[in-house]
Amino acid sequence: MEGILYCTLNIFCVSILVLILLQIIKSNDRRMSQFVYSCFIISSAILCGSDLLWGIVDASYVWKFSDSVDFMVNSIYHIFTLVTAYMWYLYSESEMETRTTTTKKGLALSLVPLILGVSLIVASYKHNLVFFIDSDGVYQRGSLYIAHIAICFFYIVLTSTKAFVRSFNKDNYLKRARYRTLAYFCIFPLIYGVLQIVFVGSPMISAGVTFAAIQVYVRSRQELISVDPLTKLNNRAEMERYIDHKIKNRNSNRDLYLFIMDMDYFKKINDKFGHTEGDEAITIAADAIRNAIVKTGLNAFRYGGDEFVVSGEVKADFNPDEFCILINEKLKEETEKRDKEYVLHMSVGYFKYTQDIKDIREFIASADEYLYKRKSERALKLSN
Repeated sequence: MEGILYCTLNIFCVSILVLILLQIIKSNDRRMSQFVYSCFIISSAILCGSDLLWGIVDASYVWKFSDSVDFMVNSIYHIFTLVTAYMWYLYSESEMETRTTTTKKGLALSLVPLILGVSLIVASYKHNLVFFIDSDGVYQRGSLYIAHIAICFFYIVLTSTKAFVRSFNKDNYLKRARYRTLAYFCIFPLIYGVLQIVFVGSPMISAGVTFAAIQVYVRSRQELISVDPLTKLNNRAEMERYIDHKIKNRNSNRDLYLFIMDMDYFKKINDKFGHTEGDEAITIAADAIRNAIVKTGLNAFRYGGDEFVVSGEVKADFNPDEFCILINEKLKEETEKRDKEYVLHMSVGYFKYTQDIKDIREFIASADEYLYKRKSERALKLSN
């Protein structure tokens, strides 16, 4: 009966992971982090699948398996425990855009614990390091089993700690929620990992990994609701939630600004080069804005069409006019980098929040009024 329950739980875990993988494959998200997340799901499914095989081998009264088969199945299980922890580490690091995934040196160094762990498992065939099959055909833990667990925990705890720290350092409202999701991932694997150590022969790791995968998947689906699919910036609904939060929780030591901007002569780009190139121009503008707000404490949103909003709290010495200039400098850099035939320019209006502002709409309208004033001045200069 215990063997049936053991196998049933692993079948359930594999089924859940396969369903998540199919949904990821159907999505249009082609980011590197999503590819790594897919690899994490695949390795988790193989982990649970090998645990299922071990349950069949261990509990079978019909088929008799050799010690070599038993060792091979357990080796796959232990190796993919390491691989799954490593894949989660890579996914989390790619979401945080750390040097681990952006440099060859970082990637090479991150592989060292994994290679060490796999080497210990392979060497266990003759030296009983991580585990061994005793003379009665029973699975036993080796003298270095704890080292194997430590490597798994090392990857998960290290990247979760980084994410937790960054959740306090980053000002971006949406990223803060994402970083905390990455940080909280370690809860299920660590709890279930400890239970696996205490209760030998239980499928706790499979359950922990699957619960964690569900947690991250649900969060990623929620994030799609608040992210613009073309630019990957926060969307209008998220902008309204963010600004409402800032207005209700004002920091008296900082100024709250709202910048609203749109692309000049965007219609001409669509008419001359087509709507596909128009979408490319919008992504260029989004990247330029994203680069301009680095280290400012401001957040960027796609307001709609070719319009964008940037808002957030800044220090008293912040110069909004210099920021408007910076937006177009970054836009020029991004356009030249991609060798485009056209020149992009943004008209930018802004407004600093005061107690006279009653709600978000009035805040946006005040910035919008200044935007059209700037556009009129620019049009007048060009006509002269």
